[in-house]
Amino acid sequence: MYKNIILTIFIIIMAGCSKPKPDTKPSWYTQVPVDYKLFYAVASSDSVEQAKKIAIVNMRESLSTQVNNKNNLLKAMDKKTLVKIKEHNKEIANRLSFSRIKLEKTKTFQGKELVLISIPRIDLFNRIKIISDIKLHRAEEAYKKSLNKNAIERYMALELAIKELPALVSLAEYKEFLISTYSSADEFAFLNKIKKEYEDLRNGIHFYILTDGNSRIFSHSIKNAIKSEGLHVDNDINSKNNFKLLVTSKTENSQDYTFNKSKTLVKLTTFNSEKKKIKFRQHTFVGKSRKNAKEAKEQAAIHLDYKIKKLGIFDFIGFTK
Repeated sequence: MYKNIILTIFIIIMAGCSKPKPDTKPSWYTQVPVDYKLFYAVASSDSVEQAKKIAIVNMRESLSTQVNNKNNLLKAMDKKTLVKIKEHNKEIANRLSFSRIKLEKTKTFQGKELVLISIPRIDLFNRIKIISDIKLHRAEEAYKKSLNKNAIERYMALELAIKELPALVSLAEYKEFLISTYSSADEFAFLNKIKKEYEDLRNGIHFYILTDGNSRIFSHSIKNAIKSEGLHVDNDINSKNNFKLLVTSKTENSQDYTFNKSKTLVKLTTFNSEKKKIKFRQHTFVGKSRKNAKEAKEQAAIHLDYKIKKLGIFDFIGFTK
């Protein structure tokens, strides 16, 4: 009896041992490896080559996502800037060269080929640093040009540096993510400095626009262009960065065959808070109308608006970059 019981137990054990183990995905696929030297990605497809291509796409997406999740040192970051930074994160990941991709592991699982690829983090870091150094140098040069200038010229110079800010933040985030020992503290100290100075200037610059009777039709576009820059159009006597823009003009009306022709010379003179003339520029605008001279002048005003949009308001009034 005991022999039969022991035999039964033995048969059950042997049956259990002989049962094939279920095929499972490898741990390197379910939990992508993480280390300080290599960056990894996985994928599956019908062939190893196709799976490798998909893994490269996954690697780019993973890079962008993980950098997005990093906290940076930029102060008082608004939603618009954050969106731009994330756009740059995605763009950088999509444009990076992955020439040293290595196929680390493969496995066939349920008719699919699973792959694990890697790339040296230092390779990605070095490529990003080249781009970062160029852009940072441009921003630093723009900042240097802003020194010892009047407020408008400083604002224009810093605007060039600020345009690079989202890209520079993104590049700094990538460098810190790829090489854990890298510190971007100095870069962010510079970026926060130019950001604050730019915002202080934008909030502090005020234009007071004076026009003669003939020029009122042209002043509307000028005011709107200044406001679109984020600057103020008023007469703030408390602002040290207060500028007066004098707009004068002379109009000549004539007939051009069946058209009424209006030709206006517009003069723009900018004075600082000490009433010193600092810039002057003039433009000629021509308008035509079959109806009357008034409508012809309105057409000339439309041409003025187009020119402001083409040149930018600062170039239009005499400030060159």
